[in-house]
Amino acid sequence: YLDHHESMPFVVDDILVNFDDDRSTAALDILADLSQRTQVLFFTHHRRLVEIAQDRLSESRVFVTELQPEIAWADL
Repeated sequence: YLDHHESMPFVVDDILVNFDDDRSTAALDILADLSQRTQVLFFTHHRRLVEIAQDRLSESRVFVTELQPEIAWADL
């Protein structure tokens, strides 16, 4: 697709939730390769996947943004 079309971000949400560490590492390597051609946005709430990505890939390839805990409506 990228060979013949304008690049678009590739957005995924918890696609590795059922993967073990070895499979997650392999998948993250593939996503890192894809990130050379287009932006990859990888959403997860699993701390272990963030750790694997940070350990496996260089700092220039992984940018982590953590969301604040949800604010209860009663706290507003």
